[in-house]
Amino acid sequence: MKKKVSIAIIVSFIIIIPIIFYNFTKNNDDFAPYINKEYDKVYDIHSDIYDLSEIKRELTEIAQEYEEGLKLTFAQYDIEESNKKAQFQFYKNNYDGQNKACLLTINIDIDENKTTKIKYEKGHGKRVNGYSNEINSSEKISDYINPNENTKIIVTSEEITIYKNGQKIEKKDSIKNITNDIEENSYSYNGVITEINSNNIVFENHSNNEKYSIDINSNFKFINGRTNEEMNINDIKVDYYIDAYTYEKSKVITILSNIKEEELKKELMKNFALENPLYLTVSPVGTNMEIVNKDKAILTITFDDLLPDYNTDGGKFEMKVEINSDTVIECKGGINKIEQLDEVALDIIKIKLDKNTIDNEIPIVTYFMSSNGN
Repeated sequence: MKKKVSIAIIVSFIIIIPIIFYNFTKNNDDFAPYINKEYDKVYDIHSDIYDLSEIKRELTEIAQEYEEGLKLTFAQYDIEESNKKAQFQFYKNNYDGQNKACLLTINIDIDENKTTKIKYEKGHGKRVNGYSNEINSSEKISDYINPNENTKIIVTSEEITIYKNGQKIEKKDSIKNITNDIEENSYSYNGVITEINSNNIVFENHSNNEKYSIDINSNFKFINGRTNEEMNINDIKVDYYIDAYTYEKSKVITILSNIKEEELKKELMKNFALENPLYLTVSPVGTNMEIVNKDKAILTITFDDLLPDYNTDGGKFEMKVEINSDTVIECKGGINKIEQLDEVALDIIKIKLDKNTIDNEIPIVTYFMSSNGN
């Protein structure tokens, strides 16, 4: 009897010990099966590497050649002048309750638009570590990169972390590079210029406290928004106003100088004389109309800068202008004779000056438009 009990105990140990050992090894990093492979296969990248939504689609197709169900959960960009690279990690840990995971890391040479190394890991969940939540951001990483800064950007599902020249900065304090956005005609940006360096123009929109930059070495053309005259980059100064929206319709970026008094008056006078101004930066207010005869009237107007948010003390100006028989007169009430203009003088919508007379003591009006009080 004792012999039978001893045999039963031994048999039980023979059965139980392997089960215990299996359970131990199954949940132990040192014994759990683990695969670690590196592949030198090179893939050409056709998407914009800096566009998270684009690159995610292309790289996910590549990742799932190695393991179905992998999702992009981590990305890192390391941008230096002579070395631009990126790393994308794809992760999966939903193996029907099994405590294992798979991590695929794809490294990319950004300048070459090619993968350089692909690493595949699969094994116990404690050994194969990775971010588990999928990245769904549609941001463009290029928005946070400036040519004169070494930049590291880490992207997870929760946040984008930015390092400039080794220093971590808050995303809200970063300078968004909008060069590509302007060229694609997809966005409108404006603000006051805060910095001009050898690589870019930096400006800030005071309404949303966002900072932006434009690459100087691009093919952009800059014009004076008041005069429509082309501007050299050396003519652009800190505290000038910049508006990139005009690039969409006219392929130019508008600059408005922060000037005052006579210098400002001269620019506004030129705006009065433009045939097709990109910006209507001046609007007259009629204060007095003197009817000289049926062919001539002298109108007194005041005017100032229509964009005072950045040019708050530019000044208000007064000027006399001549309306004569060659002036085109348009009034909503049908008035088109000089002797009737005293009825509509204070309801001016627009006047246009003869560009050859803007330096005269009394410039000549070529076009006069009034609402006629309506």
